[in-house]
Order: sequence, then C-alpha cells, then structure tokens
Amino acid sequence: MKLSFFHEPELEFGGGGTHVDIRYGVIRYGPLDSGETSAPSQLRLGLIGTEDTISTIRQWLDRCRDGVDAKQTKLQNLFPPFPGFSEDSPFRSSLAFHDRWCSPIRQREIDAVLAHSQSADVAREAAAIFIGHAADLLEQGGPMVLVCVPPQDVLAAVDASFGNRPDSSDQGIDEGSDSSKDARRSIAAFHDVLKAEGMRLGIPIQMVRPYTYTGERRRSKGRSTSLAPLQDEATRAWNLHTALYYKAGGVPWRLLRNPADLSTCFVGVSFYRSIEGDRLLTSVAQVFNERGEGVIVKGAQAQVSKDDRQPHLSEDDTRLLLNNAVRVYRREHRTSPARLVVHKTSKMTEGEMLGFRAAAAEHQIDVVELVSVRRSLTRLFRAGTYPPLRGTFLKIQESMGLLYLRGSVQFFRTYPGMYVPRPLELSIAQMESAPEQLAKEMLSLSKLNWNNTQFDGGEPITVRAARRVGDILKCVPEDGIVQPSFRFYM
Repeated sequence: MKLSFFHEPELEFGGGGTHVDIRYGVIRYGPLDSGETSAPSQLRLGLIGTEDTISTIRQWLDRCRDGVDAKQTKLQNLFPPFPGFSEDSPFRSSLAFHDRWCSPIRQREIDAVLAHSQSADVAREAAAIFIGHAADLLEQGGPMVLVCVPPQDVLAAVDASFGNRPDSSDQGIDEGSDSSKDARRSIAAFHDVLKAEGMRLGIPIQMVRPYTYTGERRRSKGRSTSLAPLQDEATRAWNLHTALYYKAGGVPWRLLRNPADLSTCFVGVSFYRSIEGDRLLTSVAQVFNERGEGVIVKGAQAQVSKDDRQPHLSEDDTRLLLNNAVRVYRREHRTSPARLVVHKTSKMTEGEMLGFRAAAAEHQIDVVELVSVRRSLTRLFRAGTYPPLRGTFLKIQESMGLLYLRGSVQFFRTYPGMYVPRPLELSIAQMESAPEQLAKEMLSLSKLNWNNTQFDGGEPITVRAARRVGDILKCVPEDGIVQPSFRFYM
C-alpha cells in the first residue's frame, strides 16, 4: 500500500488566469470565455411563477447586480463576497428581463394543483402548468434560460408526495448501486418531471426555490414549521448566477490542461431504474471534455448479475453505447479524442471491456482506460479533529485505491462538510497511465459542477451527473425528446 496526497488542481479562467478556487478565479480573471464572441454578454431570462414569486426574485436579482457582501466569518476563503452580475462585474454580463418574458400563473391553477396534493401525479400536474406557461413565452421569442419560481405551497404539495432526497453521502453513486428503499421509489420528483417535460422546449430550465431569494427555508413537521439552516446570501448568489451563465451558453472555467497531454474524452457510464419499477435498468453515458462541456447518451437495457448483484451491459450493447457516445462527442465538439477514459459505476465484466475496446478501435482511439467507481465504506483515520485531506489517495494495490474528493480543504482551512466523508473506491480494469494519474484526473473533474461554486465536490462530474441525469431521464416518455447537452439536466 502507498499513501499519496495531491495538491488542489488549478482551473483556467479568462485570459489564461489560473486559480485553485472557482470564485476567486472568476473575481480575478473573469469567466473562461471572457472577450469571446460566444460569451453571453446579456442573459435574457424567462420567468414563470406567481405574481409574487416573479416580483420577489426579480427584486433579489436586481439587488445582487451590484454584489453581495461576504458572510461575517474568519473563514474568508470559504465565504468570499459575490462581485455582482453586470457589464462592470468580473462576469462581464448582465441579466435582462422583460414583461413579455414573464408568465404569471393564476391562483385558480395553483388551487387545482393543491386540490390533488395527495395524488401521486401531483408533480406531473404542477409541471404541466409551468411547461404550458413556458411554451407561451417561447412563441414570443427571446429567453435564453427559463427560470421557474414555484410558490411554497405548491412545493409543499409536490414534496410531500415524493419525500426528501436522502443525503448524497448516504447514497450509492447511482440507482444501480443503491439498494435502499429510496432508490426504488417510483414517484417522480417535481424538479425531475419539470426538466424532463421541458426538453421539448429546447431551452434550459432553472428551478429556484423560495429560500434562494428570500433567505428563509421553512421545513414543515406536522403542523409546526421551523427554520432550517441555509447557505449565506453571497454563496446562493454565486451558485445561481454561475448556473445561469453556464445554461445560457457560457463557459465559466475549465480544467487546466498540459498542451503535451492527449486530448481526452471522459465518459461516465451509470444506471437508473425506470419510473415504472425497479426491474428495468437502463444505462446512460455522460461525455465530458476538458471544458466541462457534457453530452448525454441514452443506452440500452441492463441486467443485474446474479454473481455480484450489480448492473451490467452485454458486449454488443456496450459497444453500441460507446459508439453513440463518441459520435455525439464528435458532433458536439467537432473533434475526435485521442484518449478515452471510462468511469463506470459498477464493476467491469469481460464482455463490457471487449465492447469498450471494440468501439474505441472503430473510432481509431488508441488509448483506452477503464475504471470502476463506487463509494467505499472503508475510511481512513487522521490524527486530530478533522477528516483526511481532500486529495488523499491510498493505493491498495496496482489496480485499486481509495480517493478522498470530500474532506478537509487546505485552502478553506477547515472541513466544510456536515458528515463524515466517504472516499471513492477506484477499481482499474485497464490502464496506460499510473493509478495516481487517474486519481488526479478525478480530483480535477470533481471541480466541474456548475451548480456549486464551492469546489470540494465528492465525485468527478462523470459520476456526479449519474444520479441526477438518471432521475430526469426516467421521467422522459419513450417517444420523448432527449436533449444531448448537459445544460438541460443540471
């Protein structure tokens, strides 16, 4: 066994500037695409909600335009101020609103949803109202991102039918690796149905809960209501504005790449249960390049092996899945990768490895590296108060190791989590790079999460997207539209 520590990887921002932290990088250098003609200099937002939620979020976004002060704390690196969102801010972009791009939902429509609050279909009924209003906005043209701001009473109704999602640290990487009751839930969440039904609109959707712009999160327990902990206002502003910028076509940052390295395509292969039940497992690939530009490919049915109780694909289906993934990658990025790295959320079978190799050979990709990823129940102990450092890697043997992507962070000078972190277990089925190099790449890929500007994500983006993409794809009808861009799923 060998213990290693990887320093926090730097990211690239505007003008070639680099920094380990997303927020400080944007403050100092601006987004990666600053100055490019493709950068969104103005984000036209369509707003769908009640008169009150539309008015309240507009007021908050207008207030954020000139910046939000940092939280009063000694942990300044963890809680930087939000620099604002305008032509004069580091983002060099502004939000644009127009009454034509606002579609208020009437009280009678809200009442119709609340009348069915005990129904399992309440989430679909609520989503249908929002999508109907959104479609009316598109007929007038204009919005680049659709912002849905449901009121609290609607959210209470749809959340009651679905229940709270368990903490991600307690879940498997995807539903195929999670045997808990919550993993087998067949009721669709409102957020997921909204994103699935919105695919046909062709414009990304951002759902915003009231606590984001009001600063109060209310959690109901029986008849009583209590206030729950909430992120500070500057962090909420960072996360929402960065997500909007990305969904409007912007590129906030990317992985820092050595020009001598091969052009790499990172593929995440994962599994999810259909909305009808837990018997059907379907594979999905998320393909990412160094810019974090992701595309989604829906795959074939998978089967649970009697040997290891994990989902697997046949050799032919594996080859077809990867073939489709590389084709979509080439269509979206107009280039072919020289190296292919697959992160799969179940162990590799011999048939799957043959399928991956065959697909790579068809596309003349010489370097193929295959890695299985799952959350480990084995934890390392660090003397002192805090958990192991993020970036800690224990190589157990040449083809297996434990990697901490969530842990104490030197730049933050603390452990910013609430629970004891679990490392990822890497099982390498095929490699040309050293295990340490594959682990370092995963550390870098954990910083490509456009919904969270706090960089210490617990999974690489290839597998972080697995559960969320699966949650949404299961809500897409068989004959429904599946958008290829990752912007539609986050």
